[in-house]
Amino acid sequence: MKGKCLFKYTNTIVETVGNNGLSLTDIKNISNKIEASYNKLLEKYSNKQLGYMDIIYDDLNKYYELMEHSKDFEYIIVIGMGGSILGTQMVYEGIKGVYYNEYSNKKVYFLDNSDPEKTSDIINLVDLNKTLIFVISKSGNTSETLANFYIIRNLLKNNVKNYNKNIVAIANDGTLRNIAKNENYMLFDVPKNVGGRFSVLSAVGLAPLSCMDIDIEMLMKGAREMDKLCKNDDIFKNPALMNAAIHYILYNNNGKTISVLMPYIERLHKFGMWYRQLWAESLGKDGKGQTPIVSVGAKDQHSQLQLYLDGPRDKIITFLKVNNFKQDLYIKDSNYLNNHTLSELINAEQEGSEAALTSKGVPNVSIILDELNEYTLGKLIFMYEMQTAFMGELLEINAFDQPAVEDGKKITRELLMGKSIEELTGFKSLNNRYIIEM
Repeated sequence: MKGKCLFKYTNTIVETVGNNGLSLTDIKNISNKIEASYNKLLEKYSNKQLGYMDIIYDDLNKYYELMEHSKDFEYIIVIGMGGSILGTQMVYEGIKGVYYNEYSNKKVYFLDNSDPEKTSDIINLVDLNKTLIFVISKSGNTSETLANFYIIRNLLKNNVKNYNKNIVAIANDGTLRNIAKNENYMLFDVPKNVGGRFSVLSAVGLAPLSCMDIDIEMLMKGAREMDKLCKNDDIFKNPALMNAAIHYILYNNNGKTISVLMPYIERLHKFGMWYRQLWAESLGKDGKGQTPIVSVGAKDQHSQLQLYLDGPRDKIITFLKVNNFKQDLYIKDSNYLNNHTLSELINAEQEGSEAALTSKGVPNVSIILDELNEYTLGKLIFMYEMQTAFMGELLEINAFDQPAVEDGKKITRELLMGKSIEELTGFKSLNNRYIIEM
């Protein structure tokens, strides 16, 4: 299994991109802040506040019974929201591919919204007798998760004998945990010191992934290897700390308020969506934070690159590049494309975008994977978790809460209980005065 990875930040340096970049002096000037941020994070880890750093060393034997149990099913549905599901979907698609369901014997579906059409479509695609349901909510009270679960549980109750065998719950508290205990579901916990968006390498992700033909041992091995690098106090040997410092300096000193992640492989699109939640929800506090954007190369060269090259100078770009693809195809009967492969084309397009952005003074970093597999994806996941945590310390905010999101959840619950927006927020209705009929 190929596992070599590189982090390249050459194109963020002033000698390469000019005044839009940073210098080694800029890093030196905040060396005390970087050291303090590193020490604060490791102190939190020592005080058992950062469970996401501990869980990568957990014993995986607890998933083997579940793996055996899952062999009796032809379909899997994962129900969750945000950090309770996005990481699982990211790993599944990252390893198996975008269209794996089309030719796999075991179909996997993700119920991650309260959209009635999506829920209906997925229910109609499966035979519930042959479906294993994972329902995931750390609090046990997530409205959208419970809603979808109640609908499917009711169908199971009416159509499947011993339906409790079809359900696996992952919850610490609340309604979901109570139901799981009362109805005797297989039940997993999430450590209380692991937040949702940092939970993919806990039971939240590992339980369902273990039933999807994902090598969770190699996933964790990659995370553990990255953990060793991220505990190095030398910033020039610690990719997560260096990338956090680069993003902090360019944000704080150079006005780079937008962070674009641009993978040049479709299998990493959901990784970009996972990163988007991780970066936004962790760092968007107290008037601070970079806005994360996901673009996919090469197709977004034809929709977004114009803006990145010739628009506002408010962005730092991260390229994700894979050297060796699982499949490849030769191009024939063409001009300059003749006898080249699609992998050669897409990687040349990445190099072209990188060169164009660099020549225009747009700072960019590259993460280069020899191959995209469980081991390298485990490395990438843990690097970004650590990078986000280091960035939180540099910004002097708590990267592990989400107070604004909780406000929205509370309003939703109260609306469903009959209260009005005006009662809940104090906003007075303007009687629909500012509406244009279309």
